Order: sequence, then C-alpha cells, then structure tokens
Amino acid sequence: MSYLVFARKWRPKSFDDVVGQEHVTRTLKKAIEKDRVAHAYVFTGTRGVGKTTTARILARALNCEKGPTPDPCGECETCRTIMNGSSFDVLEIDGASNNSVEDIRELRDNINYSSMSGKHRIYVIDEVHMLSKSAFNALLKTLEEPPKNVIFIFATTEPRRIPETIMSRCQRYDFRRISPERILAQLEKICSSEKIAFDRSGLLLIARKADGSMRDALSLLDQVYSFCRDNIDEKEVRSVLGLVESEVYVSLMDAIAGKNVEQVLAAVHEALLKGYDLHEFLVGLEEHVRNLLFARIPGVLENEERRLQADITKQLIEQSNRFAEGDLLRMSELLRAAERDLRWSSYPRFLVEVALLKMLHMDSTVSVEQVLASLRAAPPDAVSASAGQDAASAVKKKGPPARVAYAVPGGEQPPAAVEEPLPPAARSPGIPPEHDADITSRPPTDDTPESFDVTEQSGAQPVEPGAMWRGFIESLMRDRPNLGSFMSMGSVASVRNGSVDLRFPANLTFQFSQVTHRPNRELIQKKLSEFWGRPVELHMSMETEKPGNDKEDKAPAAASMPPSLEDDMAQEPIIKTVIEAFDGDVL
Repeated sequence: MSYLVFARKWRPKSFDDVVGQEHVTRTLKKAIEKDRVAHAYVFTGTRGVGKTTTARILARALNCEKGPTPDPCGECETCRTIMNGSSFDVLEIDGASNNSVEDIRELRDNINYSSMSGKHRIYVIDEVHMLSKSAFNALLKTLEEPPKNVIFIFATTEPRRIPETIMSRCQRYDFRRISPERILAQLEKICSSEKIAFDRSGLLLIARKADGSMRDALSLLDQVYSFCRDNIDEKEVRSVLGLVESEVYVSLMDAIAGKNVEQVLAAVHEALLKGYDLHEFLVGLEEHVRNLLFARIPGVLENEERRLQADITKQLIEQSNRFAEGDLLRMSELLRAAERDLRWSSYPRFLVEVALLKMLHMDSTVSVEQVLASLRAAPPDAVSASAGQDAASAVKKKGPPARVAYAVPGGEQPPAAVEEPLPPAARSPGIPPEHDADITSRPPTDDTPESFDVTEQSGAQPVEPGAMWRGFIESLMRDRPNLGSFMSMGSVASVRNGSVDLRFPANLTFQFSQVTHRPNRELIQKKLSEFWGRPVELHMSMETEKPGNDKEDKAPAAASMPPSLEDDMAQEPIIKTVIEAFDGDVL
C-alpha cells in the first residue's frame, strides 16, 4: 500500500476531532439533534482550518444509516463511501475548474433526482468564490427553493467575493485560525501516536510556521520527519524550514546591547551567506524580541502554552535584563515597520541594516518616576542654579512662592513708592538695553493690593523677580503661544507691592493692542496671579518716542482707544456677528 501523508491519515473523522472550531461543530451537532438543518451553508476561513473536512463530516452525519446523528458511526456502507469519495449522494465540485454557467445549469438539471442510498443529496462546492457572475445568477433560484432533502455546502477563503444575494440565502460559519498552542498539542499527540521522538521547541517552530493552518502543520511535520527520521529537534527543524538559528538572534541582541556596530552588520551578512530569506530573518528577530519582552513578565515563559526548554528560558531571562521594557516595545515597532516596507524595497539588505542600526543607536527609555527620583536626589544648590533656566520647576521644588522681599529691619514697613531695582536678567528677550532710558516708574495707585508685603517662609529662599517673570512667560507660551510671544516683547519696568509694570516699545503697537484687548487682558491677568500664587495687578503701557525723533506718531487707534469704547463696539450686534463669524477682534 502506498504511503499516506499525515494530512490525510490524521484527517478528522468526527466533529470532536476537528481542532479549534468548537463554535462551528457544536452548533452543527445541536442543529442535527433538533432536526433544524438548513438547506445551504457557507463555510469561510483561511486554508487548512477544516472547512471541507467539516462538510464531509456533516454529510456523513446526515446520511449515516444510524442517523441523522451528530456522531456518525464511520462503519456503515454510506459512511465509508462518503469517506473515500465514491458516494453518489455527496458530490464535491471544484468551483475553480467548474465555474461556468453551463456547469451550474448541468448541476441544476441533475438536482431533481432522488438520492440513491442516503437520506440527503449534498452538494459541496469548494472555492465557490471562483464561480462567474452568470453562474451565481443561475444558482439563485435553485438555492432559494431547492428540492426536498437537497443541501448545499459552499466553502471559500474569500467570502467578500460571494454576492450578497447568495450569502443571504445561506447560513454562514466563520472558521478561525488555529492558535499555535492548539496546533502544538495536536502535533505532540500525533508524534506520540506515531512513536516519533521530538523536542517541544522544534514542534513549536512548526506550529508557528503553519500560520494557523492545521493542514500546513501536518505537511511540515511530514517534511521535517522525512529529514530527521529519528528525532525532531529545533536545529534540524530550522535547517529544513530555512529558519535562522536562535543563536544568531542571541548574539545579535547582545551586539545591540553592547553597541557593537560591526557585529550587527556581520549578522546580516552571515544570514545572506547561509541563504536565509531576509523576511524570515526579520520575522525570527521579532519572535526573539517578543520572547525577551515576555521574559520580563514573571511566569509567562513557564506556563503550559508557552513553555520552552529550561536552558532557553534562562538564557532569555538573562538577556532581557539588558533591555528596558520600553526599549523592547520600540524595537518591535521598528522591526514591524521594516517588515512592512521590505516587500517594496529595491534594496532589502540595506533596509534591514538600517533597522538594526536604529535599534543599536536608539536612546534608552527613561520613565517619569526615574526623572523625579533623580531630581529628588540632586543637591539643593543644583536645583537653585536651575531656577533661572526653568522658574516653574524651581517654584515647585521650593514649595509656595516666596513673597518678594521688602521687609525692613525692626519691622517697619517701607513707603508705598519704594521700588525694587530691576536686575539685568529680568529684561525680556528682544528688548535692547537702550530702551531702559525711556522707562520711567509709574506711581502706585490707591487700589494696588498689599499682598506682596513679604515675610519669608521658614526654610524658603527668595526667588528673583526676573526669573519668576521668565517662568511666567514660558508657561504662557505653552498654553497660549500667541499671547506669550506678544508678552515676551515687553520689558518689566518695575515690581512693587502686588504690582508689575510692563512697558512696550513705541513701534510694537499691534502687539500692545492684542495683549490689552479685554478678553486677552483678563486671561493674562488671571494666569499671572495663578502662576505667582497670589493676586498680582499687571499694568501695561506704551513707551513715548525719544525727543528729536522725526517719525510721525503712528500709534493705531486701538492703543489709545478707551477700554469702555472698545467694549461697547464689541457688543454692537453687527460687529458682534462679524467677530463671531470670522473669529476676529476689535482693534
């Protein structure tokens, strides 16, 4: 007797033997038990997942001499003829080669004949999506109202190519891809039954290479067993299937961790010399990175579904400790992008080398917790030195903002008109020093709040007003870039009790009009008080031209317009409608 391959020898003979499709087999068994069998079915799914096999089992269950029964005996004459394909009541038609309208018309003419020995006439059309449009149309009427005891079973890998008029007349069952773990369990069962010695890691490679298809897995097992004969181990499986050896990936990841460029490029060169496919090289590296990521999760590599050999698991755990989880996640993204672009690349080797070099030169991921811990561990002097660079972070470091120091020895309060000299660092960027001569102090108003009188907090250090102002400008730039940019063009003339005096050069009339516009002015005032930690009054004014300047006064109306008139104009119905429609402002 000729040799029978594993894919045929271990083909399921009952619903219970079908692996990974319990949602389909359980439904069909209950339909048979309740005598609710439909007249047409569509079985969809990828190759080798059991569509045609399930159709044959359903045909035997309906025509078995002991049935209809969900558990056909497999011993009666009807079951045997269906199993060997010689039954006159179960016709299997290849839709790819019998796709014309004439073939369907011939089927339609013969469909009225009664069954010979079974209880049902069953037509199984494989790859039904290959039928022509005319053939589908010829099948419509018969499919909707078939003769009694006639059942159609359509199998396809591309259900979207079946017309909706056909699909709506059938019950659809979607066959799922079989997980590598389920395939591995079936391969172990077959090897144990066939008395084949094996390494679990070798069978796991076959299960993953099968890509969800049990038939492909059995074909690969047949091929590998022909090569290995005595024992199926991982090294020989990789050799037969053209898979890169795991040692290559281990040394490659060690080179990436050690920033060894020569060893990384040598790994690609060695893979090409041995004839490995670059796509398989990337897929294998993705699998290795995945194992490294899971090795950082306790117990994942040791569970039953993913269990590897003890020495391999130990090696993965040791190597995974050289990478952060964030680094492994970013590496997987780089590899996935390279795999996606590989098919369109005219120079695939360079694409793979670039992806590996990106992994090598990639910066290490640092968590927020690590940054905060390093800031806490920094000496106080270092934090104080950074206050000028980032005032906001300095304020958070030192707690509530210290009040600007005006305290006088003996407890006496300074006069209201005492001004604090403005340090050079407080000068806003973009304003030249020569404007300082034009800045005159503004007398305090009666309503100036007195909340700026300072008594320093215990252990707190006074914060330079210039640094505070720069910190406020930076925070405003992040929140409202346009207002922050305009405000940075003004210069702080003086800082008094609860009051900041800001001056704009005479040539910046547009910027001044924007920041003094009532909604913007109120927003800036609010954010300044929130940033300073207490009520602060902001005074903004324009500088006067220098004496002898022959330039005409070109200040726009918005700069000299009283706020009350500006607000009244904004409330006019027509102007208000235009402002809302075009998102404008009154200048």
